[in-house]
Amino acid sequence: MNKSMNIAVVGGGTAGFVSALIIKATFPKMKIDMIRSSKIGTIGVGEGSTEHWSKFMDYVGITAGKLIKECDSTFKAGIMFEDWTKDPYLQNVHDPVVADHMGFPMVLAKLIGEKVPVEEFVGTYLWKNETPFMKFIEEQPNETGVAQYHFNTQKLNDFLTDFSISKGINIIDDEITKVNVTDQNVIESIEGEKQTYNYDFYIDCTGFSRLLIKELGAEWQSYSKHLKMKEAIVFPTEYTNTIDPRGNEIPMWTLAKAMDAGWMFRIPVWNRKGNGYIFDSDFITAEQAQREVEAYLGHGIEVAKHIKFDPGALDKPWIGNVCATGLSASFVEPLEASSIGTTIQQTFLLVKRLINYNNQSIEKYNNEVNDITDNIRDFIALHYITPRRDTPFWKAVADTPLPESLKQNLEMWKTRIPIDDDMAPNVLFNEYNFSIVMYALGLFNTDKILEQYNQIPPEAQEHAERRCQEKIDFDQIKSIPHKMMLGLLRSLV
Repeated sequence: MNKSMNIAVVGGGTAGFVSALIIKATFPKMKIDMIRSSKIGTIGVGEGSTEHWSKFMDYVGITAGKLIKECDSTFKAGIMFEDWTKDPYLQNVHDPVVADHMGFPMVLAKLIGEKVPVEEFVGTYLWKNETPFMKFIEEQPNETGVAQYHFNTQKLNDFLTDFSISKGINIIDDEITKVNVTDQNVIESIEGEKQTYNYDFYIDCTGFSRLLIKELGAEWQSYSKHLKMKEAIVFPTEYTNTIDPRGNEIPMWTLAKAMDAGWMFRIPVWNRKGNGYIFDSDFITAEQAQREVEAYLGHGIEVAKHIKFDPGALDKPWIGNVCATGLSASFVEPLEASSIGTTIQQTFLLVKRLINYNNQSIEKYNNEVNDITDNIRDFIALHYITPRRDTPFWKAVADTPLPESLKQNLEMWKTRIPIDDDMAPNVLFNEYNFSIVMYALGLFNTDKILEQYNQIPPEAQEHAERRCQEKIDFDQIKSIPHKMMLGLLRSLV
């Protein structure tokens, strides 16, 4: 490869822009074209991110203030799980629980061992500071300190379009109709309705169609043995005069509410909510899912999209001169908002291996990405180890086999809290994520976890105690004037 490498990103969704912007920020001299069709819409009515989004923003130069104003973004403190267990719980990983001693997550071990209610784990560094958040926002409107966001999908796409153009990425409106592959199993050219294109390297962001990578022999590895969701309806709803049950006009979390045959998400953005019902079509149809949602909400809905999918990932996301990211490479379900984070992690791995790549580089990359998708598969499967047995679907979930890797880890973690060394590099979900969900599901022997904690030195225990005192409890988070903070930030940018 040489410095004049030309790259085509095929597909113009969030994954396409994330890939193009990271590559452009890493290699400013590279020619990067995005080929997308205006005939093809985006999937989703609202999106949520993991903390990896902030890493992406910092890397490519997107400021928080602009994102919030242009994309109707809101802050995200985690995911609220309702009706999965007897009591709701918030899956969120922030200070002060992220503290360790020699790789041992001591604060989590203390909280779990002492059987502190899971809602009291909630703590986000934004509001523990003595400086009022409003004053902080006024002084630094682009430095919120937030790691995760919700955004309006279409407005995010428009924003990233303009931002990409400003960074020198050329956007071409065309629909690819043919892929020409050589005897060496690399793409020689791609043909659109308007013209033929030749590039050195291609990023396949064409979603479930996988237009490019499938021509090189990539195979889909289904997770359907372990994960039963395979359809979804998505729909927007407007805000009413009512507020969230926890006192928030705009909640600071994605809602994941268990339903009769799956679960419903609600993503709060500035002027509406993005919603979806992810379900197992072995038990209900899309029409029945809509009726169940309408009964729960108390009003009719207009379904924007009905999506069918097979949860899984490609065996080889990089083959020859093509690398697939986004939905082209993997899709499980949106339970933990993993899709965007996966694209970010994938692309950061890609730029490390892109220049002068060879077969060994490609194999290394594919193994690393397989670790990422296996981690997501296992983390999603973990959520379904619930005590619910009240519908045919939830009874069937109880009999669904766990991935072998998760099964073995759960045996190990039952009496020993997860640690960093248990995780592969670059994965999305770490020991803290797994620990919080396991504790909420009652999967720990808490006496053994406390015994483990009591073995660390007194000075480490003292530090853990101080960190626990810093946490923001559930009642304090209830009173955060989220809409007021967002309104101020929007007005300042």
